[in-house]
Amino acid sequence: MAGRPRVLLYTGVDAVGGAEVALGNLVGGLGDTYDVHVAGMDEPVVRWLAGHRPGVPYHVTGGGALAHARLLQRLRPDLVQANLEVPWAAPALLGAALALRRPRVVAVQHMAARTVDLPLLLRTRALALRLDGNVAVSADGAKRVEDFYALGRGSVQVIHNGVPVTGRAVPAGRPNRAGQGIVVGCVGRLDPVKGQDVLIDALARLPGVRARLVGSGAQEAALRERAARAGVADRLELTGWTDQVADQLRDVDVYCQPSRYETLGLALIEAMAAGLPCVASAAGGVPELLDGGRCGRLVPAGDAAALAEAIGGLAADLGARERLGRRARYRILAAFTAERMAARYESLWARVLAAPPARRLRPHPPKP
Repeated sequence: MAGRPRVLLYTGVDAVGGAEVALGNLVGGLGDTYDVHVAGMDEPVVRWLAGHRPGVPYHVTGGGALAHARLLQRLRPDLVQANLEVPWAAPALLGAALALRRPRVVAVQHMAARTVDLPLLLRTRALALRLDGNVAVSADGAKRVEDFYALGRGSVQVIHNGVPVTGRAVPAGRPNRAGQGIVVGCVGRLDPVKGQDVLIDALARLPGVRARLVGSGAQEAALRERAARAGVADRLELTGWTDQVADQLRDVDVYCQPSRYETLGLALIEAMAAGLPCVASAAGGVPELLDGGRCGRLVPAGDAAALAEAIGGLAADLGARERLGRRARYRILAAFTAERMAARYESLWARVLAAPPARRLRPHPPKP
């Protein structure tokens, strides 16, 4: 191929979430080896993504396989990478790319979700078996996708999400802020899987401690009602959604991720990068991120009493907060930066482009 290989990064969503923030971090962390373009069906989203790196072109397409095929024929990418918020997302893009045969095709699995819809499951599996590369953002996520869609062990590789890390960490606490005076932060869409209801129940066991929920979603009214019933409405702040998470963490003392499941947890990575001590559910890829509890407190998912105990212990011990915050930041600097993530994707793309394309019509049988 002449010149730099062209890579098309694709997202099919109409709003920015954690998967898109991770994709934006990738765009910003890439070097000049590849001619990177961004595409999708929502102009504000793709424009926002392209803005992470000066000069990155973006393209907006309509829905359906024909519109996606036209986009690919016009751009003629050497490699297409689809950013999937769930494994069955972007079928039109993946189908069109696989049918054209020219581009190598890679998918990135941000949520290791399963479906009980048999036609949807079979379509998802059929596309996945024909990919040139299939990536999950944690080892737990890779194993689940392999199992849910009968892809075979080792067929999905792991590339952790990363975040830009600049400047110094925020203070992990203030000498005059201890015990009942601390602020607990939590970032994520307001959804039952994110477990904000568990944090509210824990807050009722922590007199004087305040909580800040950053995010939006259908559960906002239910969470406000739950807080009122628990008598903690005056200690709960809901800020709405923002992509400027660092600004919301500046005066937070403890970060909490009470999710019932997280494939990895981008917001948790951002909090760790900020040097905050973290308390999180031992679910999905979170123990992998927190190094088995060495870089943060792990509690059983859905256990408000255990969550309150972990937060309360850190609230009472400024020294422990500072030590845990330092370990968390060092963990991110060592393994979860945007630059490290980008280097791993560039290495994957080089391998995929150098190898023969995956079989499209009759794929190899899954690995046992």
